[in-house]
Order: sequence, then C-alpha cells, then structure tokens
Amino acid sequence: MKKYIIITMTLTVLFGSILSCEDYLEETNPNEISADIYWSNLEESESNLVSVYGAMLNEFLVNARVESWRSDEGYPGSRFNDRNPDGQEAAEFAVNWSNHLIDEDTNEVQLRWNALYQVIFRANQVIQGLNGMSDDLKSQPLWTIQMGQARFFRGLAHFYLHSVYKGGNIIIRDVNPVTITDITKAPSNSEDVIEFFRSDLLYAYNNLPGQMEPKTRADAGAAGTILGMSYLYQNDFLTAQGYFDDIINNINKDYGYTLVQDMDLMFTKAGEFNSESILEINYSLHRPEITNFNEDDFLTRNARYSAPRDGGGSSVLETFTAAAWLVHAYSSDELDENDPRNTVTDRSGVTRLRKVSLRNSAMLAVVNDEDTEYYQSPSAAILQNFQSQGKFGYFKKYTNHDFTNSEQNIGVNSWQSGKNVILNRLSGVYLMMAECLNENDDIDGALFYINEIRKRWGLKQLEGSDYDEKAEIRTRLQLFEYPMELCVEGFSTRNIDLRRWGIAKARYTELSQKEFYATDYDYLNEDATGTATRNASLVREGVGPNAGDFQIVPEFSGAAQFYSDGYLPYPASETINNPNVSN
Repeated sequence: MKKYIIITMTLTVLFGSILSCEDYLEETNPNEISADIYWSNLEESESNLVSVYGAMLNEFLVNARVESWRSDEGYPGSRFNDRNPDGQEAAEFAVNWSNHLIDEDTNEVQLRWNALYQVIFRANQVIQGLNGMSDDLKSQPLWTIQMGQARFFRGLAHFYLHSVYKGGNIIIRDVNPVTITDITKAPSNSEDVIEFFRSDLLYAYNNLPGQMEPKTRADAGAAGTILGMSYLYQNDFLTAQGYFDDIINNINKDYGYTLVQDMDLMFTKAGEFNSESILEINYSLHRPEITNFNEDDFLTRNARYSAPRDGGGSSVLETFTAAAWLVHAYSSDELDENDPRNTVTDRSGVTRLRKVSLRNSAMLAVVNDEDTEYYQSPSAAILQNFQSQGKFGYFKKYTNHDFTNSEQNIGVNSWQSGKNVILNRLSGVYLMMAECLNENDDIDGALFYINEIRKRWGLKQLEGSDYDEKAEIRTRLQLFEYPMELCVEGFSTRNIDLRRWGIAKARYTELSQKEFYATDYDYLNEDATGTATRNASLVREGVGPNAGDFQIVPEFSGAAQFYSDGYLPYPASETINNPNVSN
C-alpha cells in the first residue's frame, strides 16, 4: 500500500503566517524544504508526489453523504416517529443541506474548499520542484510522468472547484502563494478557469501512459475522461464525444477499460480497481490506530454513515439513505427474463425470477432483495428492520457488506473503513457518450451504449420503437439511467447534472408532489421454513392507503422551495480574509 510524506506546512498555516507577520517575508522558514536542495533526484520528487495522492484522501473532498442530501438521491434521518428532515431529532446541518439552506458559514462548504486547495498546494510543490531540476533530469521519461500526474491533480482540483463553487469563478492557484498579494488574489472568471484546468489536464492526457502501474495511479484515461466531462458540462457535445470515444475504443492509446461482467466485482472489496475503474480514491485499514477524523490518512467514515444500524451503522441523524423514488425505481426496473442470471433457486428450493435486478442488488439493500447476502445474513430483510427507522434503501457503494457481519469488526470501531471511493467508471463514460450521441442526433448510437450497460446487469433492453425521439432519450437518461447507474457516486455528479440540465427545481417540485407508501412485505425467514413479515418496508408509488400502509412524508419540499442555482458560496474564511472575494 502506498506511503506518503505528510507536509509539515499546510496551506492554512502558510496563509496565517503571512497574514499575521510581515517579518516572515524577510526570513527563511526553517520548516520549509528548499526546492534547490530537495529536488535533487526523481526518487525524492516521487515521495512528494505521493503526498498529492494523500491529499485526495480528505473525506470532505467528495463528501458523499452531504452530496446525497442535496441531490434527489438521498434522504437524511428517519421517516417514522416524526423523525423527518423537519423534525427536532434530525440534525440541523442535514436539514439545511437537504433543503438547500446553506451559506458561507456552513462548515462543509469551508472544509471542501480547504481540501481541494490542499490538493492544489501539494501539486504545485511537486510542479515547482520538478521545474527546478536539471535539464538532464527533465529529459527522463519518469520526470514527464511525474509532471503529468502532478498537473492532472492540479487540473482536477480546479475542475472540481469550478464545478461546484460560485458559478465557476474561483481562484486560480498556478503557483503557491508567497506574499500577501498572492494570498489575496481575486477569483478568475469561469472562462479563464476552464482554460487553465484544461491546459493541465491536456498535458496529462498527452504525456501519461494509457495504463499506469500500479493502477492506483492517475493515467491518460483519467485525464481524458475529465477533459470530456469538462466539455460536456459546457454543452460542447461534439468535443466531449471525441474524448469519450477515445476512452471507450482506445483510439489514441490503450486504456484497457472494459465493463465488468462479474457482479461479485461491483462495489466489493474484491472489485477495487477493476477493469471498469478509471479513477478511485484508495483507502486502507493499514493504520487503524490513527484517529477516526484524521483527513490525511487512509481511513474513511463512509461505511458508518451508509450502513444500517444492524450492520454496525450509525444513528438516525448521521446516515444517508435512498430517497423513496429511488428505492421504487430500482425495485421496478424490468429484468430480461431470458438472461439465465435472473432465474434463481431460493433457499426453500423454489425456482423463480429474481425479486430485484442485479443492479439493485449491487447498489441498494432493500427489503425485497431475497437473493443477495447482506452483512453475512441471507437477505437484507432478515438482518434489518426497515420499518423501525423508516429507511427503505441502504446504499452499498460505501459499505463492507460483502465480507463482514458488522462495520464494528472492520477497524477499531465502525468509524473506520478501507472501502475505496469511486470517482469515475467506464459505465459513466458510456452514459455520457450516449448523452452526446443523442444530442448530436444519433439516437441509435445512444441506445446502443445505454443497452450495453443494461445488458451487463441482466435488464430489459430499450427498444428504438419506444424511444425514437431525442427528447425521450434525454428524459430517460436524466431521470432514470444516470441515477440508477451512478447514484451517490463521483464528485457531486448528480447535483452538477441536475444543474447543467436546468431541471433541478422542477425535479424537486415534481418529487415533492409524488405519493409513496411503505407496505408490508413477507419474506423467507432465516431457516427457510416459512415466511415472516417486515411491516411498512416495501416502497410503492401511489398504491395506498391499505391496512398497514404507511404514507411516506413527501420528500424534497424544502429543496423545491429554496433551490437557487445549485452552486456553493465562497466560504466565510475566504470572504473575511481576502478583500477581493465576496459572495
């Protein structure tokens, strides 16, 4: 597993020192490693390059839990006993994110900003050091590969900041600040930011190999994917399509990506860095003695936040679980009855179709998935009383459900997990390719890529006769295929998508007016001798009220009311300390 050097001077400390003492500018900082001394060979620069990867470990960089709450995919708290986002027992910060009531003082706004600029700070250190090397070292292939990785992460962090903060008008840090003037640099306009991060990403795309060894490293495929996304986000579908075509079909380089067909390798420990993986954050339990909240270590808290209580998960207030519409959509996705994987013999010896799709089983634990083990229990229904907490779907992408009976048994406690975080997968590129093809009037091409994904999950193929209009494909992608495949995945993926399509407020309004009920579900008991019942656990749309049904509190009413532009504000620390920054 990778090791990295912890940089002793963080960006925050550097800023504070400069702002508080001008004499600092006239003295040599004893804690700062001189580039002239340190960058004497490529082994030393490699050690510091690993610190850039270390900065990516900060959980607030992706912040999957918060991102699920401010999208249409997740739900905070519980739906029973008045523990809904408007109830007293729901955490205030979860309510505010769900309702889009956040401002510059919101803690996670600051923490994410800091995390991303920490990546940039460390990448700039590496870039500066590499640029200061001799011409002989600069001529070596390893120098180019190190520079490609450093510029990739600097470009990536600027791309992320541009995608979520203040309309894309963020501060470009092409070098690390030294003077007060550097520190108080004004934000650049969106167009200049795009030009800057694309330059970094293009360097990485052109100079990194198609496949890096080890696979934990960023390569040209990751750079090409992000470049394509940057054009897609600006509605330049033709340019984006060119990048995605290259990644899928290995036009410029051999990237080696293939859709995973073995479902045991999807969102499991065994499937980390599989053939579909383009970019993952690499976590590990190699140092379980480290504090749970050390953002510079390999541990992550995601599993605790998304596991059910009976699987060692956290309290009602801390979790992120699936929205009612998402649970229902997964459970109702049509199977391909001719796919032999969809015919199973259950524990009682009955041969039948699967209760839910393979995609549902891989991504979401629901009461009616009786064909998939969950935390070493024969099914989720046996393990978890869905009704007791009013949580009807548990995300699997961040949990260790595949090899333990409780998150408590993974690290020192349930706060510690080594489950990787996926930022980009090939199936996501397929969907973006389908979107580009559709917008460029190739409906058949769009359906091909959508159906390639559905086929690998054993789902019914979409027929051209049912989707013969561009608008129909667009809606299918936006409201079904994208969230079904990429739920709570990537860097703010769903929120960026809803915003760039211009449908976020209408989407929240539509969902706030839908009626969903939780109905009783009879499942095969643990010893397979009969059935048991989980009360009010199976989500159905518009079928109640029947005896025993529970009407789920309408979701997203706050988002429908308060959603504005979908961007985060500048954090208060920036607006207070930098006179050139204001919201």
